Amino acid sequence: MAWDDALTDEQRRAAAHVGSHARVLAGPGTGKTLALTRRVVYLVREREVPPDRIMALTFTRAATAELKRRVRAELADEANSVLISTLHSYALKVILRRGAGARLPTPIRIADDFEERWIIEEDLKSILGLARVQEARDLLRRLSADWERLTADETEYEQRFPQPRFLGAWREHRGIFGYTLRAELVYQLKHGLDEGSIDVSQPPVHILVDEYQDLNACDLAVINRLTAFGTELYVAGDDDQSIYGFRYANPDGIRRFDRDYAPCAPLTLEECKRCDSRILDAALYVAEQDPRREPKRLVAAAGAGTGEVRILKFADQVEEANSIARLCRWLVDNRGIGPQEILVLVRSDRNHVFSEPIRQALGRRGLPVATVADPLEPLETEQGRQLLSILRLVVNPMDHLAWRTLLQLRNNGVGDQALGRLYELARREGYGFAQAVAAVREESSRLGGFGARVARDATSIVAAVEDASRRRDGDLTRYIEGLAEMHVPDPELRPRVVAIFLRVLSAAPTEDLSDLLRAINVSLDGAEQEIEAGAINIMTMHQAKGLSADVVVIAAAEDEYVPGRATGDAEGDERRLLYVSLTRARHFLYVTHCRRRTGAQAHTGRVPGQTQRTLTRFLSGGPIPSAAGPDYIGSLGLVSRGNG
Repeated sequence: MAWDDALTDEQRRAAAHVGSHARVLAGPGTGKTLALTRRVVYLVREREVPPDRIMALTFTRAATAELKRRVRAELADEANSVLISTLHSYALKVILRRGAGARLPTPIRIADDFEERWIIEEDLKSILGLARVQEARDLLRRLSADWERLTADETEYEQRFPQPRFLGAWREHRGIFGYTLRAELVYQLKHGLDEGSIDVSQPPVHILVDEYQDLNACDLAVINRLTAFGTELYVAGDDDQSIYGFRYANPDGIRRFDRDYAPCAPLTLEECKRCDSRILDAALYVAEQDPRREPKRLVAAAGAGTGEVRILKFADQVEEANSIARLCRWLVDNRGIGPQEILVLVRSDRNHVFSEPIRQALGRRGLPVATVADPLEPLETEQGRQLLSILRLVVNPMDHLAWRTLLQLRNNGVGDQALGRLYELARREGYGFAQAVAAVREESSRLGGFGARVARDATSIVAAVEDASRRRDGDLTRYIEGLAEMHVPDPELRPRVVAIFLRVLSAAPTEDLSDLLRAINVSLDGAEQEIEAGAINIMTMHQAKGLSADVVVIAAAEDEYVPGRATGDAEGDERRLLYVSLTRARHFLYVTHCRRRTGAQAHTGRVPGQTQRTLTRFLSGGPIPSAAGPDYIGSLGLVSRGNG
């Protein structure tokens, strides 16, 4: 197949540009991933660029897997030499190969979300004598934010940090447990490039960056350093779809790209092949409220339908949920829409306060439904976590966080006091945590009355790890499945735990256990999504990025949530998030809102406890008027009231 087979003229122009840096402004549904794929093929096939001199950086693990799949379908084995990676994974790969000086503990070990929450934050709370773990979490997030914004590089930064004692406590703690925080990876790569301690011996000739609008200041600085080697930079994205302000991404990066990287070719993808025309009109009304957006055309593809767009108002969340369920039943029965082609989106869903009423209502209508959560959630369970920790000790018997996790989770009589004493022993003697455990195993009296219990369980853990090591053979999939049989006794949980490992292996095949564990560690969790096949999927608006469906229902689209408490730049993030959510729909788009919310939902939003709600300001007064939801449901021959 020719590299430009089935491309539109604008996609062909975008994919084949060479000779300067380039920015591709690509609206939703315009074929950005297709253009990126064909660009890689064009560079290899037509320009004879060696595949190993091409690097493509994506934002999420799912996007990496999809781009790899497409490139491999075009280039076969040559695709294996093209580096396609998230920026976090690339940073880890380079640091592992080149080192990071004395700034990071070695060997490099990334702490995951569970370890941050249940070990690092809890310990820092205790060490600093804080009243609530939230205080430790806020300080840790502030540290991560300072890396992402590069404010950590400013003069006298440590003196200006809200609590300098925290920095000392965190450094001591990380020294004992030997971890690196995931948010630190790109920051340390940037420093290594600045200082020359990390050199790129064979720099890529071409760097492609997807979703450029989602990069923060630190990410942008790394990209800039990499181009210093004469690399041609090709970025794709859309400032209208910059929605990760919580990690300090800013649309200004893509807006000023042509000035930062002059000379720069301004390329565009304008033909939306996803959304019907009315859906696109409604979405553009939202996007165009931003006076700073990059001017761009976005038009429905020739032959697109008009589509259906409705904004529906209900009395409360009970009427809303029941009506959404009836509407979905009608779409399945009368419009031939498969349940898997329906997405229900909510702004946030803490404790499933919004998704649960809708899920129950859909279930009463006999519709299959799933609530999308963190895809790594099975590994957050005690059994899943213990399996993961055993695997980590197989790779490195002195993995401090894995030792701490097992001692903390196992039914062994080892409580917080014993763990605190172990930490103090390590600090006092200059040990790592694993060395402190080994010392107590040899001489239990070193931990006083807690020593016997710790020594006994440590011996049991050593035996389990040795057994797991003996079982290792050449097939990693079979090995994981076998260990899961032993360490995840719950028959319902076990396949879900194994499935996580298999998904990661399918995206990045390897027979190296350490590579597999690193791949799990550097995923972006909340930015990823796992869709259940054959079901209506309920998820947050952020999780829907990168997805599309025939039908999208945006529930609870009220000003109290979108923009909610956000002001200034953060309000812009909320407007763009709504735009992204609207453009997930191909043919049917329904936006619902309520006059009031009661029960648990009354305690959500801008003013918790206030029951009254109004339609989001971003849609109010727009081309689609809000209509009475019960009347619309009635017009379809459905009755909206009641619970059944």
